[in-house]
Amino acid sequence: MHRDINQAAALLGLKPHHLRKKLREIGVLTQIGELHCKHREGPNFFVQPRSRWNPSIQTYSHYAVVMITEDGIAWLAKQLAIQIRKMPLKNVA
Repeated sequence: MHRDINQAAALLGLKPHHLRKKLREIGVLTQIGELHCKHREGPNFFVQPRSRWNPSIQTYSHYAVVMITEDGIAWLAKQLAIQIRKMPLKNVA
């Protein structure tokens, strides 16, 4: 399951602002919050393009969201020395 930064912060037990600060410190995010180019094609992070209808200008507005993979969550936990426990999968049946 891929998570955005806010969801990853909740999983790691951090506030989103604190996680973004740490990601900037270790060189994953640029100062303006974009994914650094050396992490774009890696196994831990990717950028997901999104759009929304903007009624004030009667067109779509496009933006990108930094997403973190499961491997990226484990990598971040290791980098930040955070212990995360595995949650059991919910029974969907």
